[in-house]
Amino acid sequence: MNTKLLASIAVFVLLAAVVSISMTDSAFADEKKKSEMMAKKDTKKTEMKEKKDAKKTAVKEKKETKKTEMKEKKDAKKTAVKEKKETKKAEMKEKKAATGSAASEVSVEMAKGTASKQDCADQCYMPSTVNVSVGGKVTWKNVDSAAHTATATDSSFDTSLVNAGASASNTFNTAGTYPYMCILHPWMKGTINVQ
Repeated sequence: MNTKLLASIAVFVLLAAVVSISMTDSAFADEKKKSEMMAKKDTKKTEMKEKKDAKKTAVKEKKETKKTEMKEKKDAKKTAVKEKKETKKAEMKEKKAATGSAASEVSVEMAKGTASKQDCADQCYMPSTVNVSVGGKVTWKNVDSAAHTATATDSSFDTSLVNAGASASNTFNTAGTYPYMCILHPWMKGTINVQ
């Protein structure tokens, strides 16, 4: 055979091998690049999902915290109102106990807000019923912002007008029960028991 021919065949085979390897490398490189891009996409997708989940969790925790704080505030307010009522109740009880037996001197408050609060019932005069001994004195103190009177329903006594912050007294020399009211605000009623 001819050496030139053999050399040409050898060169051709060599070129074919080089081209084949180059194409194979290129195909593997494309496949590798695709895999890397897919891996990047998956990583980015996972990171996005984690961020979204973290944000959701943070929002949920914030809502829960706010809800808890609101509940605690509401409970604290309820407790404060309850304690205030209990304190007022205890004070009322003490006042009633103090005026339960006949005393020589008794104080009665013309309660705050009674000029406009028509449903004050037995809390218009505090206490609304007092016991005083014969010859004893009852003093009405006006703690309201409006003027009031303490006038017996049988007209046996009358304090006249008692302005806000002022007081008036009456001495009871005869035993008996004396219902009274405010002439200006007739829903304000009280009773003096003279013993």
